[in-house]
Amino acid sequence: MRPLVAVLHHSRSFFPLDLHQMVRDDFELLWAVNEETAADVTMMRLLRKFGTVVEIGGLDFDQASAVLAEHRPEGIVSFVDDNVELAAQLAARLGLIYHSPEVAANLVDKRRQRMVLDDAGIPGPRFWTVPAGLSRAEVKEMADDITYPAVLKPAEGSGSRGIIRLSGPDDLVDTVEAEPGSDGYLVEEYLVDELHDRWFASYFSVESVVSGGVISHAAICGRFPLAEPFRETGNFVPGLLDPELEPEVFAMVEATTEALGIRDAVVHTEIKLTPDGPRLIEINGRLGGRPPFVLMSVSSVNLFKAACAVAVGTPVRFDRPVACDGVGFWLMRQPPVSARTVRSITGVAEVSELDGVDEVIVRRNAGSSVDWREGTDSLVATVKGRRPDHAALAETVAAVNRLLTVDYTE
Repeated sequence: MRPLVAVLHHSRSFFPLDLHQMVRDDFELLWAVNEETAADVTMMRLLRKFGTVVEIGGLDFDQASAVLAEHRPEGIVSFVDDNVELAAQLAARLGLIYHSPEVAANLVDKRRQRMVLDDAGIPGPRFWTVPAGLSRAEVKEMADDITYPAVLKPAEGSGSRGIIRLSGPDDLVDTVEAEPGSDGYLVEEYLVDELHDRWFASYFSVESVVSGGVISHAAICGRFPLAEPFRETGNFVPGLLDPELEPEVFAMVEATTEALGIRDAVVHTEIKLTPDGPRLIEINGRLGGRPPFVLMSVSSVNLFKAACAVAVGTPVRFDRPVACDGVGFWLMRQPPVSARTVRSITGVAEVSELDGVDEVIVRRNAGSSVDWREGTDSLVATVKGRRPDHAALAETVAAVNRLLTVDYTE
């Protein structure tokens, strides 16, 4: 009998078919959905093909946990930050393994997370917290004390949404005034890049598993340079990191999970290399979005199964980051900030014929609107594949950038 894992589905979660295919041999899925998903007839039909569906939208924590309890799940997971706190509350009531409500709150709120990590001495950027409800004068007074350039992040959120660069005090004042209903913001010092090859970014992520309080690391995931202002453009595994830095980086991740009290989770930690050494950007208390797929393209490691195994209390350990057969990649094309509509896309066929390219997915065809404010989700196309080594990947990236042309209206 396969263990039943409750999945708190969200519109930005993994596509249900993908998740089902990744774990179906070892786990059954119980989909818990909110009002938005329940109203989507097509999605509900799809979810029912891959497991039992329960509607918990509009219910309080006790009511929702009672609904789930009828199905006797042995584990619970959320693959998006939006549902991490809900999962923690439900897990506490159902006696399931998950973050405690306090840990979940510290993970989801970037201000709280940064304060906990600062108290623990984890190297990171200087920061300032901006509470909700401040008057323009109060924001102006605070803005004058910040060092610029700086990075403004919504207190809660993911996918690079709402993250902008602040050049000076007026940028902060104008942004906060334009979003009076915001839950508040975190302002961070802009971390200067370490010198690096131009085709990959100076930040990366570590994909780790914390199981029964013991942490191990599955992979280092490299990144391509960000699109303005701070939108992601893809990942590659294994990442490029000086082996001499690995012990320091892994120790930083371990200290971070310990400071936050994470005991059972697959976690995704983002770190930037600076002239002053590695600095922690943030940690996500759930599986990363693209790295698990990229990792599976070059190894036998299935982090989706690992997340479900941890959720039901099955120990998961890695002696070291897994050996990879080549370098897997997802390269994403983002529109410029000035773009409003896709006018045309050319070069898709040519890119598809490149050595090592497995798939080119066009997400926005001619006539589709684009908006950088959607964060990473504003992407126009994704190129997926595998190369024998990093030098070959660099050549492929250059070829994709040369061949794939997107024209926009502004």
